[in-house]
Amino acid sequence: MVAIALLLSAALRPGDAPVSVRLETAYVQPDVDASTRGAGAGASVAYRLNDQFSALAGASESLLWVPSPSGGPRETRHLTMAFLGLEALIDATPIEPYLELCLVRLVPRTAGYSVAARTAIGADWRLARLMAIGLAVRSFTPLNAPGGITSVAGTEVAFRLTWIPGRTR
Repeated sequence: MVAIALLLSAALRPGDAPVSVRLETAYVQPDVDASTRGAGAGASVAYRLNDQFSALAGASESLLWVPSPSGGPRETRHLTMAFLGLEALIDATPIEPYLELCLVRLVPRTAGYSVAARTAIGADWRLARLMAIGLAVRSFTPLNAPGGITSVAGTEVAFRLTWIPGRTR
């Protein structure tokens, strides 16, 4: 289905920049249990394959507050996520809704899994020719959890700033 959509999409118009850089901050809850949660920051680069699809790569670093195994006060742990994926732009008006599918590597195995599929729905609002702000809601589906592939096990809500270098239109 994705391959057919890629083939039917139009090429970039002259003057459209193929690369965009995104900086974001996020609320992260890597597990269904809300006792493990935190905040983080990340960066990614998107390369537009055509007018509708982009390839993504990026990483983020989060600070999580987790319950102590001994029952004491909460502990602070770091969570690093690296991801590769595909983003599909639904419409290119001043507000640009999109869907995203990524493969994510979580280091360390804070949530009981270290590899997940991340799906997202979001929208960017074009502030100027070179800049947009956006919001994304993401869910994690563990691919290597002890019980095998499970349903949604975590969420992330991200606010992002997108810079489109070299856009000439």
